[in-house]
Amino acid sequence: MRAIEDAMHLQGVLRFVSLIVITIVGPSLVLVYFAVQAISTQELAAAEALERLADDAVGTFWHRADQEFSLFEQTTLHRLEAGGSPTEDARALHPLLRTALRFDLEANMTGPFLPPSSHTYPTEYLFHPLLIEARTASNHHSSRAISIHNEIVRSNLPAEVRGKAALDRAHLLIRESQHQEALEGLQAITVEFKDVTDPWGFQLSDLATLKISEILLQTQPSQARLLLRHLIESVMDEPWTIGQAGQSSIVGQALSWLSPLENRGWVRKTRSDLTSRTDMLYWSSLLYGELSELQLTQVLSASPGEIRWQQGPHGLWASTHWNQEIFALALDLNALLDNLKADAEAAVPSGSAIETYLVTPGSTLPSHMLAQRSLAPWLTEWSIVAVVRDPSLAEANQNRNRAQRISIIFLAITMMAFGAILVTRLIGRELEHARMKTNFAANVSHELRSPITQIRLKAESLLYGLADTPQEIEDHYTAIIRESERLSRLVENVLDYSAIDRDSVQLSLQPGSLEATVRRAIDGVRGSIEVRNMEIEVSIPSDLPTIHHDADAITQCIVNLISNAAKYSLNDPWIGVLGRLVEGGVEIAVSDRGIGIPASDLRHIFEPFYRSHDPLTRRQKGTGIGLTITKHIMESHGGGVSVQSRPGIGSTFCLRFPIDPNTE
Repeated sequence: MRAIEDAMHLQGVLRFVSLIVITIVGPSLVLVYFAVQAISTQELAAAEALERLADDAVGTFWHRADQEFSLFEQTTLHRLEAGGSPTEDARALHPLLRTALRFDLEANMTGPFLPPSSHTYPTEYLFHPLLIEARTASNHHSSRAISIHNEIVRSNLPAEVRGKAALDRAHLLIRESQHQEALEGLQAITVEFKDVTDPWGFQLSDLATLKISEILLQTQPSQARLLLRHLIESVMDEPWTIGQAGQSSIVGQALSWLSPLENRGWVRKTRSDLTSRTDMLYWSSLLYGELSELQLTQVLSASPGEIRWQQGPHGLWASTHWNQEIFALALDLNALLDNLKADAEAAVPSGSAIETYLVTPGSTLPSHMLAQRSLAPWLTEWSIVAVVRDPSLAEANQNRNRAQRISIIFLAITMMAFGAILVTRLIGRELEHARMKTNFAANVSHELRSPITQIRLKAESLLYGLADTPQEIEDHYTAIIRESERLSRLVENVLDYSAIDRDSVQLSLQPGSLEATVRRAIDGVRGSIEVRNMEIEVSIPSDLPTIHHDADAITQCIVNLISNAAKYSLNDPWIGVLGRLVEGGVEIAVSDRGIGIPASDLRHIFEPFYRSHDPLTRRQKGTGIGLTITKHIMESHGGGVSVQSRPGIGSTFCLRFPIDPNTE
């Protein structure tokens, strides 16, 4: 029967385990799988989002740059189509345009500037004896100096020397207040030496015209105004020579004299044009050396107006051709790169996980690059890249997020496992409790049936005279009394446990002598047949302190312990009851020399309905609630019950009472 019960129990356990696997373990494993997949998917999504952000940032920057350069190309083309020239008001094409040059189809410069002149002034003639004598005489003998200058003008010396002498003679005549003769000499210079320059690059005709205007400003301001304006317009219209700043100085001086006489709007515009052209002349001088590397004639293979881009050391050149002319426009490369670098850095917010910057020619691309785009066709060797701003920080954040998610998954699994274990234990305990209740019902039924049956049999034997001898009659009466006492205790325990289970036990704790209560309990149980043959040794001091207790409940506890001791001590009929004062309270110990309690049962014996699996114990009848009732009563007194036992030697149960009635 026991094997059958174990087999049925094993089947139930297997069914329960299968249910746990199906309802908890299986879903947990599925949850773990999808959670790990979710972590991987989320990390991939984060990486893709970062790449999209990088692509958007790089694309936004490139689109902005494309708009800027395309606008420049379209504006240049529209001007050409309208019949204009990129060399006129060139700064309107782009704020960083530094110079605009025009060439013929053979790549010869035609305007607005000319290449540096290969002609050099014959400086050796500056030390000609006549010139030295004239310079010496000009300080104190102006007439002698004027004569020497006339001799030089009529000589066969180079035109540069004769023209310079004529101009110096005019200055001496003005100093001597011979203005009319000076004006005649200056006008002769504008005709005879029109294309001659002095050692500093100034055209003698322009210097003479400027000096004529200065003389006329004193006597004929209106004529001087016309002459100055004509001088300014003619110098501004003619090509300037790269490397020479004479024209700029002439126009600047003429403009300063003309400003009080001329329209303010015209003066303002002319001054602006002069500043722009002078600046372009400076940049043309700086960038002129790059022209030899541009191979301008290659632009002729493109469509008219189509711009080709080439990079020099200082300029970014845009070249195109139109109507038999080639145009080369130079942007300030350093300023342009500074703007592009600033735009690249500003392509993403400062707090973004990525950053963008320009990669210089010849640089190695970063290993953690997310996106990259070349700046061709404008800057063919440059590119913009987007990278992770702080790779180590990004990796640390990713590891931290992964660890957090894994921790959450592990915590969830742990909680589910803990819940499954807890549920299993709770269900197991409930099943065990239910089994114990079933056993309790069976035991109670058996316990009730056994004394009732004995009482009925003995009573019938007495009623019908089946007991023949006086000894038999006495034995029958003794059995009836013993079974009645047993039945009474059984009913009382069942009723008490029922009250405990309903939490309806009401104890009346009154101060009194614990010794008297214990002795009354012993005296009451000593006369019972169950312990009649037991030796009860009592040792309780009479000076124990007063204890608040319920005498009836404590009596029941003592009776239960003595009854159990008698039940399991048949081989050695001795029971000891000891009272003693301990720290903080009083203990009543009930000892026996019986079969003892196995160590595995000690922690369960106070549980309701618990019955030891030890065969020696199971030979004795019982319900498994006596010790439970005792524990409840002692805890209601603020104390407790404990046990010490060794199999084959005996057991000792200690009832502990607190001296303070408020002890919980």
